[in-house]
Amino acid sequence: MEFIQSLNELLFPSRCISCSALGLSLCSKCRRGWNPHIYITHIGRGKESLRVTSSVLYSPIAQKVILAAKENHLERADVLISSAITHSLENLLREEWVDYLIPIPSRKSATRLRGREFIKEMAGPASEKFRIPLQSPLLHGRRVRDQSGLDLQGRRNNLEGAFVVEMEVGLYGNAVLVDDLVTTGATLIEAARALRYAGIQVIGAVTAALAQPLR
Repeated sequence: MEFIQSLNELLFPSRCISCSALGLSLCSKCRRGWNPHIYITHIGRGKESLRVTSSVLYSPIAQKVILAAKENHLERADVLISSAITHSLENLLREEWVDYLIPIPSRKSATRLRGREFIKEMAGPASEKFRIPLQSPLLHGRRVRDQSGLDLQGRRNNLEGAFVVEMEVGLYGNAVLVDDLVTTGATLIEAARALRYAGIQVIGAVTAALAQPLR
């Protein structure tokens, strides 16, 4: 088994996900653009307010990592994202008790194309490490447009009423949302709104990356 792994590494050497330099998943130069810290931001207002804990700032390098995982199923990119989510959750757990994690569901078309529920899979390692179960009560209730290119108000309008909750799930305790990236927060706010309307207590969210908010 070790021989086969060594042969694969010789024939197909690892390259940096961002710049394609030979070596690690991210070379030392590109690692500066994916260097886990802790970033806390608050989205929404009043009853819709939600605290989001993230690990890395969104950048061209972070974009390549996320796309490599989402679109190309690159395992090394998956590890970077799931590790960042785990890092974010570890920080949140220092202050809050969490009973279960709720990943943001992909659109059905995206799930079919990728062959997997991306965020649910990325949240798996964090769930296992901290022994916090994953629950998936959220569903897309209607078709939504791709968020790319939409401004803040456009994203809010696009997602308003987009999620529904499977009521028979019967979840109790503190829930935390999980996503790969927070930009305007529109997705997380709408997901939290649907869950809270169904009587589920959402105390926060964790993401791998945090982008500068759109106007």
